[in-house]
Amino acid sequence: MDKTLRVFLPALLVLCSVSSTRGQASAASPEDAEALIQAGHWKRARTLLEPAVKTHPDNAPYAFLLAQVKMAFQDFQGALPLAQHAVELDGKNSNYHLKLGQIYGELAARASLFAAGSLAIKFRKEVETALELDGKNLEALDSMLQFKYEAPGLMGGDKAAASALADTIARLNPTRGYLAQAELAELEKKPAEQENNYLKAVEANPQSYQAQISLARFLTSPPQAKLAAAIEHAQRAIQIDPSRAAAYGILARAYTLSQRWKDLEALLTSAEKNVPDDLCAYYEAARAGLETGKDFPRAEAYAKRYLAQEPEGEEPDWADAHRLLGLVYEKEGRSAEAGTEIETALRIRPNFKAAKEDLRRVGK
Repeated sequence: MDKTLRVFLPALLVLCSVSSTRGQASAASPEDAEALIQAGHWKRARTLLEPAVKTHPDNAPYAFLLAQVKMAFQDFQGALPLAQHAVELDGKNSNYHLKLGQIYGELAARASLFAAGSLAIKFRKEVETALELDGKNLEALDSMLQFKYEAPGLMGGDKAAASALADTIARLNPTRGYLAQAELAELEKKPAEQENNYLKAVEANPQSYQAQISLARFLTSPPQAKLAAAIEHAQRAIQIDPSRAAAYGILARAYTLSQRWKDLEALLTSAEKNVPDDLCAYYEAARAGLETGKDFPRAEAYAKRYLAQEPEGEEPDWADAHRLLGLVYEKEGRSAEAGTEIETALRIRPNFKAAKEDLRRVGK
């Protein structure tokens, strides 16, 4: 997982009860939207929340939740005023301050060196406020852990403090604590320790979807790939919750790397049936096919299928998908088409460094 994304994982929500209004169609309650967000159904949550925020502009939970959705689609400028408004409406809510801090952090990661410093200070201030309001806020503890590990000392970085925060998380929730320790092991480039902590997280709570997919994802990654074990844990995650897409994507990757084509096709059919608005399994199969160099036409078909609808939040976006298709075309010897797809990726995301390098390579 990208470091920036690890730092700014979505906050666990503790929302006050809010009455909902009923019109021609039932208005969403914050709890309805929260459940969708927790399951990774960002597009569905957006459909509920956008009209709710318009109807109830001074409802703090709605503003907070829509800010979280906009973050998932990397619309940080759109998320910022919503999070600020939620804090203005209810400054005593730990999660609202955390979300505002996370948005500042994402903006800092994309800002110039001059602007990044002030945004990072705002990030730290909001996360500290979140912890002052609720010292047991696991997501706030995790965000501060990442900050302490990665920030320079002059800004408050302290690797020993980061380790202590992981211990605090473990005391509050052993499974989350092991996941935090795995994050630290990844940052320290200790894959054996990372795997051991993922295994402990699964052992502590075998019914944790997050623990199962974290271990499965790790086991599909080189150089430590253990595909049989990855498949087992991804399948367990699907059994825990077949309505969530992440495990299908990991399993699609593992099947592709294993060249288990019949299993892959059956999985893709099941994934699209159970989660029709999130086609991440096709993207992962296409990406893994590109990595293996086996059956590029298959990878091309999967990349095109992923591009057939809007990507889900927190999944590879249009730019990623067009670049992937371009790379497949390149492997197929179709340089002109590869260049066109990579140019499309750059129009969508002009600062896409990898795509710029690709375009130079394909010579368009």
